[in-house]
Amino acid sequence: MAVLPSLATVADLATLLGRTFTPQQELQAQALLDQASSVVRAYVRQDITRATTTDTFTMRRADPYLHRCAGVVSLPQRPVVDIATVSVAGVETTDWWQDGSDLLLKAWPWNEPPTAHRAPQVKVTYTHGYDPVPGDIQAIVLQAANRVIVNPSGIRSETVGGESVTYLIPAVGEYLGVLLSRTEQRVLDRYRRTAGTVNLRSR
Repeated sequence: MAVLPSLATVADLATLLGRTFTPQQELQAQALLDQASSVVRAYVRQDITRATTTDTFTMRRADPYLHRCAGVVSLPQRPVVDIATVSVAGVETTDWWQDGSDLLLKAWPWNEPPTAHRAPQVKVTYTHGYDPVPGDIQAIVLQAANRVIVNPSGIRSETVGGESVTYLIPAVGEYLGVLLSRTEQRVLDRYRRTAGTVNLRSR
């Protein structure tokens, strides 16, 4: 599987901080951006960046009241930019159309052997994701990396009754590091994939 690029760059982070990184600091910044990007991708269950993927899925029966077709495959990576090729049970077909992230197949012999006892397998090559990365996603990745650079130990200090008290967690009650705050998760919810899709293999 190809390594996905960071959702923000070291140059973006340097601009946010208003500083110039040394070579060693650039390596640290890149590592933090990679971690933050992985955390964001894991939360939204999306690759986010533009890419072309070939995956094999199990076709499901279409709702006759919603779709006039034999079956449906919901493509997991979104937005779907383009569908290049579609093969059903190893046979390439052009008898399909796209409805958002759904691939609708017009006809297929569900009731004839060998598909009578198992759903057909659909191999799809499609292009998906964003180019450029949406600004709110990029901002969250930068914020998560910046938290560690500015305050690597998660220390918060305040003066109580003339005495200095230091905590290892911020006022919200959690030390985040390169993890996501609840506010950041709410922002990312609009990109999050919640519906399941059967994905057999990819290459």
